Amino acid sequence: MRSPGQGRAGRRAALGTLGACGLLALAFGVGVLPGGTGAHAQIDDARRIKVAERLKQSTVTVLAGRSSGSGFLVAPRGYVVTNAHVASGARRSGRLAVRFSDGSEHPATLLAYDPHHDLAVARIDGAVKVKPLPLGDSDAVKVGQTVLAFGSPFGLEGTLTQGIVSARRDLGAIGTGQVKGVIQTDAPINPGNSGGPLVNTRGEVVGVNTAILSRGGGSNGIGFAVPVSYVKALLGELEQREARAQAKPAKPGPKGRRPGKAGTKRGKAQPAVWLGVMGDDFRARGYEGVRVHQVVEGSPAARAGLLGAADRRPPFIGQLGIPWTGHIILALDSEPVRTMDELRAVLARYAPGDELVVTVTVGPGIVTGETVVELAARPRELERRGRRRR
Repeated sequence: MRSPGQGRAGRRAALGTLGACGLLALAFGVGVLPGGTGAHAQIDDARRIKVAERLKQSTVTVLAGRSSGSGFLVAPRGYVVTNAHVASGARRSGRLAVRFSDGSEHPATLLAYDPHHDLAVARIDGAVKVKPLPLGDSDAVKVGQTVLAFGSPFGLEGTLTQGIVSARRDLGAIGTGQVKGVIQTDAPINPGNSGGPLVNTRGEVVGVNTAILSRGGGSNGIGFAVPVSYVKALLGELEQREARAQAKPAKPGPKGRRPGKAGTKRGKAQPAVWLGVMGDDFRARGYEGVRVHQVVEGSPAARAGLLGAADRRPPFIGQLGIPWTGHIILALDSEPVRTMDELRAVLARYAPGDELVVTVTVGPGIVTGETVVELAARPRELERRGRRRR
């Protein structure tokens, strides 16, 4: 995870699947509910009901293949913010769907995918007559103030919960860097809330619900939301991309990074790709995957921030009291990998330079996340060793 001001390496991952899109003026067409001007404003029943009614209009259920969760509108033209892990099932096709509280369902196009901050942006195809939610100032969020979470926990659409901001933390992630000022809240957040808005008493979005700390899968009063400042940064990048696209027409066959496309035939044999991990098959607590024991220095896995059991655990894992297992790889580009053989089989369908999303867990299951890996050709020394063994 990276903060909004960090370098281009993080931005390449965030913009890996961006499509050309027009963008919004963040304040246009956005209404703030009246009352409560301070960060610690009280909320009575009347105002809470107004906030709930407003959230119900503009919060959606996001359907992306096997993945589903919540999202919310941030622009008059149908832009929806959600979590990257919710939209991961749409990364290859770029297509997903959103469902409003009235039951209407609309196709949408994935525009931005940023697993380092667990954010994604999609655009609803066609016009929608729904007001976007106003984006607040996450830097002004203080410990102790009231916040409300809205979404579809366990598929129960239109669920509102209330709590306070319990803490502000700088938390690390699978990749390098940190997300600064993560909002910790005791507002009940459960599976299905992911991607939904966390708002203040005025109904302004201050965070995007992203994770819970739980040993049983349910809410234990420790939930986390990505500050809305990261949403604004990602939307700003989209705006810049659109401005460049309008200033200079796209040329056919652009050079640069390309996302991995499993099964693609490129007309000639490609060098074997290399991830750079040593591990074994893992099966426990309902999880199956590849447990990483060691990551080769300088490898694609190392550059993406993957760590093995032999590596020092990240500080935030220790802060949260999570047992360090090393990263356990669960999927590559949303395709489950339960064994080392399955991992090798999936990698064999990619070429050097392809990017893919690696889903991992730690604990297992206590913390789950994603990172983007750019694959490289297998080093010649390893190729020679392999031939000698055969």
